[in-house]
Amino acid sequence: MMQTYFLKFLKIFFTFFLILTQLPDSQAQTALNKKADSLFIKKKFDDAKVIYEQILKNSENTNPKIYLKLANISENKGEFVSELYYLNLFFFKEPNEKVFEKMYNVATENGFKGYEKNDLNYFLFYYRKYSTYVWGSFLVLGIYIFVVLLAKKRNKQFSPVRHKIIFLIYLLFLGSLINIPNNYRSAIIKNPKVYLRDYPSAASQIIGQIGEGNRLNIIKSDDIWYQVLWEGQFCYLKESDILIVK
Repeated sequence: MMQTYFLKFLKIFFTFFLILTQLPDSQAQTALNKKADSLFIKKKFDDAKVIYEQILKNSENTNPKIYLKLANISENKGEFVSELYYLNLFFFKEPNEKVFEKMYNVATENGFKGYEKNDLNYFLFYYRKYSTYVWGSFLVLGIYIFVVLLAKKRNKQFSPVRHKIIFLIYLLFLGSLINIPNNYRSAIIKNPKVYLRDYPSAASQIIGQIGEGNRLNIIKSDDIWYQVLWEGQFCYLKESDILIVK
């Protein structure tokens, strides 16, 4: 009994300890954010940018609107690659039709590819926006099927093996559906001239080149190399040449 009370006490103590240690950090972030916002309003963009980037570097749970402010700063400075990068980061967190349209317009005006209004981009947009409702519906359906199968087993009713196999396949499909946004990543070229290679090595053959601002879909990573899909072709490029949206 005493051991149980002691364990409860430790749990409560550490909970309060975590809250108290995180509180100063939260207050510091709020103060920094207010200072950056003040500089942003005064159009002191360089100073505001330094603070916003400091907030992003030091905290994992930041307000996504910071990305929009950094995108606005980049646009005012004529840094369109940086603007698209921050718009993508915001869009990844909070899918928004206006931001989707803004990215398309900025890319079109500057001749960047990878932001087209095609089926894939529309699918990812609507899936991110309504994913909670989509997989929530599938999850409810899965629970219903599981309950039915369990009830049949308890009542000793026959359930065909194919029904169980279909249910397992359904669960695998549901798991894949939930993880689509987490597994999908894109990259924006940040350097003026980047070589595309057929193998993850600087000694491999160059099969093409790509300019800054273009966005590609990442397939997988291999140390400092990333396999991407560009104009229907699989190729590799260096991590130092891209800005990863995640």
